[in-house]
Amino acid sequence: MKILDRYLSGQILGTVIWAVSLLTMILVLGNVLRDLLSLLLSHQVPVTYILTFIAYLLPFSMTYSIPWGVLVAVLLVFGRLSSDNELVALRANGVGMTRICYPVFVIAIMFLGICLWINLYAAPISEVKLRSAAFDLASNDPLALFGSDEVIDQFPNRKIYVGKKEGSTLHDLYIFEMNAQNLPMRVIYARRGTLEVDKANEQILLHVYDARYEERDKAAPDDLKKMRHGITMREGVMPISLEELLRKARNSQRPTELTLDQLRDALEQSKDKEDDAAFRTEVSKRFSNAMAVFTFVLVGIPLAITAQRKETSVGIALSLVVAFSYFIIIVLTDNVKHKPDLHPEYLIWLPNLVYLALGGTLFFRLARR
Repeated sequence: MKILDRYLSGQILGTVIWAVSLLTMILVLGNVLRDLLSLLLSHQVPVTYILTFIAYLLPFSMTYSIPWGVLVAVLLVFGRLSSDNELVALRANGVGMTRICYPVFVIAIMFLGICLWINLYAAPISEVKLRSAAFDLASNDPLALFGSDEVIDQFPNRKIYVGKKEGSTLHDLYIFEMNAQNLPMRVIYARRGTLEVDKANEQILLHVYDARYEERDKAAPDDLKKMRHGITMREGVMPISLEELLRKARNSQRPTELTLDQLRDALEQSKDKEDDAAFRTEVSKRFSNAMAVFTFVLVGIPLAITAQRKETSVGIALSLVVAFSYFIIIVLTDNVKHKPDLHPEYLIWLPNLVYLALGGTLFFRLARR
């Protein structure tokens, strides 16, 4: 039996490592293209920033690639064992299905523990650092954030539109200075502008030339009759505090950026029902995503044996159907996390319960044959 355990463990672990690596690479590449494509095409983004971005994306991607990779491995390995009649030979020699799958369940529990650590601690910490990296880029090399025909909103209380970028010079600038209600109190148009980092005073200096601006009245911002129009200036400097930039990065954390301990503290301090439901749903989602590893193993084994196909494409296709249907329910439930009346903290467990019931029933029938 030790030979069987070593053989099956080697097959599963080797395929899991291959599948997780491939799926993680696909997920990371997709996020890089989504978030950095415009920067890569039109900006001078430092290579170190791109590598940092990829490194911080890995834990987040692995929260999905590990369960999916385990499912792919189970479908491929057990599909091959079934098609080669190796399972028939083992069962003919009196080895039960539960005993055959013993090493697979041990591996599943091991990966479940890894997923728990990633979901509860590594992924949220990496997400915080990923967002901070954008602010670090803004403070160290602010020009890298700017491109032609784009709106830049990384700077607190400001939105900046750039018509055209030529080297270090920005043309046709529109600067919107927002108030606490996100209302533009001042709109500045400048023919051109340049950026300078003032590290001594911890600020960015935006130099604007040939500019004019319109300003709302602070006492009555909604009264357009009191707006001051057409005030011009040949040259001006707009300081942007880096301290404010960093404070925004640290303080405006979302539930997905909180570790388990921080979520517990947030729950104790929460006085709003909607926030309380969001925090509870986030905690449930972390444990539910980790549990998906064991769920996928339980449902994958009977599916692979029933399919009885050797082709890799069949196993991958089955994994796509199962994983997509599972994670789409998770995403849909996560979208109602601010609706406490629906109890999203319990709904998030629905995919696990459904697939555990399905997998348990199929596995029980398979074991009785």
